[in-house]
Amino acid sequence: MSTTLTFTDPDADAAAIAAMSRDELTETGPDLLRESRKYEARTVLAAAALADRVYRERLAGQSEVEVWGSVIEHADKLARAEVSLQFTVSRSKAGSWIALADLLEKFPLIRAAYLNGELSTNRASIMARAAQRGADTDTGDESGNESEMSFEEIVLDYGSRATTDPVLSQQLDAALISMNPDSVTEEREDIADLVGNVTIAPDVAGHSSLGAVVPAHYGVFLTTQIEALIDERTCRKDPRRVGSLRVIALGEITGVPGAHLDCECGQDDCPKRGGGTDSNGSAETPADAADAAAWDDLLPEPADADAPEVEDIEASSAPAPSNARAQEPVDVVEPVVEPDIPDPMDEPTPEEVPVAFGRALVVPGAPVLTVLTDPDGILVPRLQGYGPIDRDYAATLADVAKTVHYPESVRTAGPLIPQISDRPQAPPADPTGHGGHTVPPPGALTYAPSATLRAEVLANDPWCRYPYCGMPSHLCDLDHWRPFNHTDPEAGGWTVLGDLIPLCRADHQRKHLAEWVPTLYTDRRVEWRSRWSGQVIVTYPR
Repeated sequence: MSTTLTFTDPDADAAAIAAMSRDELTETGPDLLRESRKYEARTVLAAAALADRVYRERLAGQSEVEVWGSVIEHADKLARAEVSLQFTVSRSKAGSWIALADLLEKFPLIRAAYLNGELSTNRASIMARAAQRGADTDTGDESGNESEMSFEEIVLDYGSRATTDPVLSQQLDAALISMNPDSVTEEREDIADLVGNVTIAPDVAGHSSLGAVVPAHYGVFLTTQIEALIDERTCRKDPRRVGSLRVIALGEITGVPGAHLDCECGQDDCPKRGGGTDSNGSAETPADAADAAAWDDLLPEPADADAPEVEDIEASSAPAPSNARAQEPVDVVEPVVEPDIPDPMDEPTPEEVPVAFGRALVVPGAPVLTVLTDPDGILVPRLQGYGPIDRDYAATLADVAKTVHYPESVRTAGPLIPQISDRPQAPPADPTGHGGHTVPPPGALTYAPSATLRAEVLANDPWCRYPYCGMPSHLCDLDHWRPFNHTDPEAGGWTVLGDLIPLCRADHQRKHLAEWVPTLYTDRRVEWRSRWSGQVIVTYPR
């Protein structure tokens, strides 16, 4: 670490950092992060140690008969509360620190990496929980040979990769499903029974906060419906945040009265204005239309619906008869109305006229639920838009989701888990960008990949292949590793699996800036090399 930092004079340190060169910053920054992680790891252990002291002091001197459920629970809460006060964190944070420290006692390799500053607290927690879930997992192969790696070592290998924490969670899920599918199935059922819930709580300034633990395909369905409605109704010039658009879309999709999404770009030629579907009108599927008719039958009748129709009578313009006597004004006596005294045995009725609810909307153009499966039963199924799922769950989705088999290229590669990835290093991909082909296959000389080829790339690479990016590949561009030659397509990189990788739009642009230069390998590893320092970061397909 740079010796120019004092750690006692904030202004001097800020000035020193501002004066550093790019090379100094790339050296000092990671060192500072590593040291801060070391301090935080030791803070977590200190918090757990304090909690243990308070817990034991609370129970000291009591006989075994006196130490039972409520007494232990009280001592545990007292310990967390003391950590909260002394470390100035919430009780929830204190509890998570104590739980992590206790869990790391069982996994010394992860604990050592955490204390050495290699892992953030959140990443260490993800890894420790995964190691606990797979503690009873047999890492041997079908022939009974024991793997050279324990499950904790497998977790540590995944944790060392250049991935985001959510991607790491999915990779560890996939590894566990591959090695111990029954435990994952049982865990999924337990979560549904014990944790599954939807909570809606009042928030500030006329808002509510929503939280839910629901089956994965529920979440994927809602997400795709919301995004499809936004895409259908709004253009890129709409000034609102995408979060605000999602709130309105959720309201309309679930039938909230008055919730309707329209583009607010203000352009007269907006391509999305007036062409959307209305949850209270058009573009309903037949099932929706039938439901709408049923709702219409439930709408309240007008207040005077049962009154007889009376024609309006206009005064005649003809002269009055000569014998007609002048009409004298008559005082109209209002009838006396007896007060309506309700029968106490009757059900109470609201005084307000019922308000008609909106209709739930299904966006016809939204992507359907899609599950990738392996007919050979080796690869872990994936729910597109979510990630790996166990085979029993995939089977239950067969009636509501489209099932697609993994392409042959993915099945040939096999499950790329660490204990079988120690095979000889694969060579770099064809440097010509032709994917090993000598004759261009159909579509190779066309810039845009076919739907079939795109699906094959996405099946091989679930995420953006740039380091530390977790964008799902179905939301990414497909980038030619070796650039496509628009003037002479046969001379440049071809549109084939061996020359395509998914990159999100932002990272696609970064790749073309050539700050980090990728090398694609035949096993679809990508080695990113810094043009400035020569540093290398490797990303993996799964």
